[in-house]
Amino acid sequence: MLYRISCISAILFLFAACQSGTPGQQNQDSIPASTSTPVTTTAGEPVTGSYQGTLPCADCPGIDYQLSLYEDSSYQAITAYQGRGNNIAEVTTGKWTQAADTVLVQDGKVIRRFLAGAHQLTQLDGSGQVITGALASYYILKHVEGGGNHTYLREKAQSGVSFMANGNEPGWSLEINKKQLLFRNMNGDSLSAPLPAANPNTDTLKTYTSGKLKVSIRNTMCMDDMSGFMSPCSVQVEANDKTYRGCGQYIK
Repeated sequence: MLYRISCISAILFLFAACQSGTPGQQNQDSIPASTSTPVTTTAGEPVTGSYQGTLPCADCPGIDYQLSLYEDSSYQAITAYQGRGNNIAEVTTGKWTQAADTVLVQDGKVIRRFLAGAHQLTQLDGSGQVITGALASYYILKHVEGGGNHTYLREKAQSGVSFMANGNEPGWSLEINKKQLLFRNMNGDSLSAPLPAANPNTDTLKTYTSGKLKVSIRNTMCMDDMSGFMSPCSVQVEANDKTYRGCGQYIK
């Protein structure tokens, strides 16, 4: 959804925020150690999971943002600016911890703070306070399904898989390792081919053509058409004269 802010005061607020850093950020060398029992939401549920929303933007309709918190204290954040940047998704990873009912996310030397609520995270300002006023609702990230496969992805990475993708209607999956492309569909059929050199091979597009498989990976934000979960890559697979579209990501 595109959000347009017409109020002059709101624009000035956003401009000030861009000059001083996004609310909820604070420059520090590292996040402090956890100070309490594991954070849960106000509904008493674990805070781990994925949350997304559209943050305010001073010079674009909004910033698509998704934050995934994992049980091993690592996180992944996906950011894409609406209306500019060709929808290229920026992926950041790092560590998260807790302080009472607040989640602290380490992004380089910047700390982002979020208040854990029922099925949502609320981004806080630099002093750890809830943002109020006309833009308050823009800083709320809602829980989204689809991000609970972190352990599975780590196991795949350890086995040598470097990229994974999937799609719906019909369901399909794709794995890429150092030697081959492996495609499967919902009927249990599979098709594999040796991994060729990518052609073209750019920062925003990689295409692999081998046998009956052609795989195109674009570095643009992709949203699962069933769950709404965001991934950093849009994927198209041509297999046995059929075309499949979905979302994917590189894994380590």
